[in-house]
Amino acid sequence: MPTRYSGNEINAVRKDPEKTDLSFALVFPDLYEIGTSHFGIQILYSILNARDEIAAERFFAPAPDMEAILRDRGIPCLSMESRRDLKDFDIIGVSLLYELNFTNILTMMSLSGIEFHAENRRNVFPLVIGGGPCAFNPEPLADFFDAFVIGDGEQAVIEISEKVIEFKKHGDGSKRTLLRLLSEIEGVYVPCFFNAELSEAAGTGYRLVPVFDDYTRVRRAFLPELTRHTFPYSPIVPFAKPVHDRLRLEIARGCTRGCRFCQAGMIYRPVRERSLPDLIEIAEKSLQTTGYSDISLLSLSTGDYSSLASLMSCLLELGRGHCNAVSLPSIRAEKLTPELMNIIRRVRKTGFTIAPEAGSQRLRDIINKNLTEQSISAAVENALKLGWKTIKLYFMMGLPFETDDDIEAICSLATRLASAHAKGKKTINASVACFIPKAHTPFQWCSQISLGETKRKLQYLKDNLRHRKVNLKWQSPEMSLVEGVWARGDRKLSGLLVAAFKNGCRLDGWADQFDFNLWQKSFEESGIDPETYMKGSEDPGVPLAWDHIDSGVSCEFLREEYEKAKQGAQTPDCRENGCTGCGVCDFRTIKPVLHKSVPREQNNADSATVSLKPAQEKIFKKFEIRFSKLGPARFFGHLELATIFQRAIRRAKLNARYSQGFNPQMKLSFENALPVGMESEEEICCIELEGMVSPEIVMNRLNNTLPSGLDVTGCSLFTKSDRRDNDISRYIITMPDAIPEKHIIAKFLSLDSFVVEDFSKKGKIRRTDLRRAVEKISVLDLQTIEMVLKKYNGRTIRPARILTQCLNMNEKAVMQALIRKVKQG
Repeated sequence: MPTRYSGNEINAVRKDPEKTDLSFALVFPDLYEIGTSHFGIQILYSILNARDEIAAERFFAPAPDMEAILRDRGIPCLSMESRRDLKDFDIIGVSLLYELNFTNILTMMSLSGIEFHAENRRNVFPLVIGGGPCAFNPEPLADFFDAFVIGDGEQAVIEISEKVIEFKKHGDGSKRTLLRLLSEIEGVYVPCFFNAELSEAAGTGYRLVPVFDDYTRVRRAFLPELTRHTFPYSPIVPFAKPVHDRLRLEIARGCTRGCRFCQAGMIYRPVRERSLPDLIEIAEKSLQTTGYSDISLLSLSTGDYSSLASLMSCLLELGRGHCNAVSLPSIRAEKLTPELMNIIRRVRKTGFTIAPEAGSQRLRDIINKNLTEQSISAAVENALKLGWKTIKLYFMMGLPFETDDDIEAICSLATRLASAHAKGKKTINASVACFIPKAHTPFQWCSQISLGETKRKLQYLKDNLRHRKVNLKWQSPEMSLVEGVWARGDRKLSGLLVAAFKNGCRLDGWADQFDFNLWQKSFEESGIDPETYMKGSEDPGVPLAWDHIDSGVSCEFLREEYEKAKQGAQTPDCRENGCTGCGVCDFRTIKPVLHKSVPREQNNADSATVSLKPAQEKIFKKFEIRFSKLGPARFFGHLELATIFQRAIRRAKLNARYSQGFNPQMKLSFENALPVGMESEEEICCIELEGMVSPEIVMNRLNNTLPSGLDVTGCSLFTKSDRRDNDISRYIITMPDAIPEKHIIAKFLSLDSFVVEDFSKKGKIRRTDLRRAVEKISVLDLQTIEMVLKKYNGRTIRPARILTQCLNMNEKAVMQALIRKVKQG
């Protein structure tokens, strides 16, 4: 997947570092397709680059094959925008989303020769700063980071940048002085200003002692409200297939449900909704700047948004019949009003998730999951009736106060739901993960079940959840164990992280990369007993590693919630039942932001009232577009290329024809599918566009919206009589070292036939005479040959195949060759 590393994406920002005062590296320690889907990094990238004096660039973890190449060639970790070395940036901001990404942080630092431990980085820059949900227990990473941002980052990242710029201009050159200045910013935690001292009272043998009397506790940074001013109107449009390949629209932040296991539900309080007008403006502009056709509504509890029906209708109207999907996650049964259900019927279904978390009502009451089996069943029934084919159910095992009867209840609940509602081709996916106690939740004092107990309960589910309409999926128990150690960890784990990195632990959040044997070896080498960190303590006098971090939710509230869990007592939703006293809101600057539900007619949101000429009544004409695919564009795969063109056509405001039906597709076709890595001076695609547009306009608009390396060289109305004979293709091949020897080329050309066998897509053996596919091979110089190929039995034969199978070149040399398809005539 070379487009993981190619950069050059639409809406990427490139600045001259010589003309800025601060360089900011935004590091996401996971693969590109995960990192580009993260909304937080898009927000920070937009906010920072909106300032002329700041240049923000992105870094993602390399896959193992790329890491091996980088190390072999001595190439450091480079940015997507300018290919600058990570260590050359003033600030390295690391997104801490998932504990199993921690080893990737060291991978990226190692590639650029950055000292792991903060105390060994004597120079002021680069400053290494972390932020994200894992920062709410920063201690396992405290030895490696200069600072952390706790809470909302929109304002904090600008304040940090301004302090650093001022320090670069007028500071005393002391790193400690700069860190002291940063510690004055709300939400900034500087680990070196807290010393770890031995203490028998502490659960793992030490406690943190503040260095300064006025810096003993770090309160989370709060963003009072969500406005359009901090929203990325022009988010980067990735080339490689990201996990969320659509426009992400954050409609609210925070949640009022109060699930006792949920860290996000606690640390993102209070709930803050974006206004409906802001969301419509954002969506309208962002669809234009990106060319996306799908929208995903982003929130911890989407169904709770006050004006969801109006929002959905407005978004469908913006799509003008070509917005293929508005992605809706779980919606509670009581939120599915007739009005909303009618709107959902018109939306392509991309996935529907319900998270009962527990199979029994007793355990759902304990965790404050305000769902009854009746409401779960109603949600499943409604979702399937509205067109979803697959329902995802999320469960946890190992929850506090769980019994074996609760595990059996998962089986019985999933079976009852499948028997009642999963008819025909409809299915239910039941996903199970181990409960992991997280910091700043009512269950932070609880233990995580052992690896053996996790495996026992999982095996019970495998043996007993066997309904033909239910597919059981699960997270690796070993992965859960490692995640749990880091979630509850402290500074004593720094040695474990270094050992795990040295032992080869990489991309541990990916099941195909996770190797528990390496982690066991690392535990032994660092002297860490995982069980120590998986054990909780109900003694409130025992310090927790994160006690100095103030999430805004009071410890008293968390303790009360834990006691209520023991009794199976529930706490109502504060959105509808008044303040529950969690301590977050001061009701002056920090308070819930809820926008009164607005009827659809007040927003002109009813798409039935929109006067649009039906697509089938418009006059469309077919255009033939000729384009070159050179330089960085040669790394686009065929499917990526098709998506790039579709989005460019939308950004160019060209009205394309779409297929009919529930999932309309743009009428776009390509004459040829080039292999990844091959250049071409001329390729052809055809598109049906509304007939009033001229070929010149089509050409100019597309060239203004296509990425570098793709250039439209011609456009004309399509006529069958103009079709050329494309059976012959000419290639210029430049080899990095040397071309095949002349006598090998001559020997092959002297043959009457050169038959090879392979398998067709249907698995049948087929014979191909490669000699008949070669019309000419000419040596141009010591590194360049010309090859003229023709189709064989209607199939296109590629130069790489001739080079390896006929001219005895090794695959590595061929992969490094630059192959250019030359324009005909």
